[in-house]
Amino acid sequence: MLDVEKSRNGFQEILSKPIRELGLKLAGSPVETHVQRLYEELQEKGITKFRPTCYLTDEWGCPSGEPVIGIPFYLASPDLSLLEKEMNDLEDTREIMMYLRHEAGHAFNYAYKLYQTPEWKQLFGPFRRPYRETYRPVPFSRNFVRHLAGWYAQKHPDEDFAETFAVWLTPRSSWRKRYRGWGAMAKLRYVNQIARELGGADPMRRRGHTDITVDEMESTVGEFYRQSIAQEIPVVDLALDTDLVDIFNVSKRRNGVRPASTGKKSSTKSLIGRECSVH
Repeated sequence: MLDVEKSRNGFQEILSKPIRELGLKLAGSPVETHVQRLYEELQEKGITKFRPTCYLTDEWGCPSGEPVIGIPFYLASPDLSLLEKEMNDLEDTREIMMYLRHEAGHAFNYAYKLYQTPEWKQLFGPFRRPYRETYRPVPFSRNFVRHLAGWYAQKHPDEDFAETFAVWLTPRSSWRKRYRGWGAMAKLRYVNQIARELGGADPMRRRGHTDITVDEMESTVGEFYRQSIAQEIPVVDLALDTDLVDIFNVSKRRNGVRPASTGKKSSTKSLIGRECSVH
């Protein structure tokens, strides 16, 4: 990662501005087309009443229990996207949709309060299970789908559901063929069934509360990236020689994932090399 102070001169004006004064809006921004695509994918799957509100914030995430999706503010501006590309790893179209589908899984879970049902708990585990900063996945386990890098579904039952939902939602994922014979198939069939049952039903929670929005972010862009650098965590050594894309396809951002039980936002871009601990 490059030092903020050594960033190209063309970014100096942006770096000095408070984020809330940049006038960033989701509507009309480059990332709005991806949100519309997410809504179209939900429609194509027969989910007609669930349209999670999306808003600009500091990182990808879904506040605990809230059927809303937070999107990083830099995706709303071409100039900020260029800065993010220099400072970190800028998401491409494929990655943006992967994150949106994952966060939509969280939001769907919260909107219909699936996590409170016995069937959900039996398949995915207790929603209130302690959520740790590090986790020890079982590499290549077939009891979990593979969507985001690093066997992310194994981090927590809430993440397991979000990842399963994302795989199910992804167009042309061929999940029935890909996961045939896997333990994860029962979870995919559950998502397919519950989506059919609830696709035309109004959510129990139609609206949710956001955490910090882009209009409330008082720090400057430069301060945001300096904090990002300060919180950087080294990637752990995963001494495995198969499925390397799952190991090394890791974002360089710093954010940690938070549990539903803490009331924090569950963020995902930090991902896995820096969050899982395999010994």
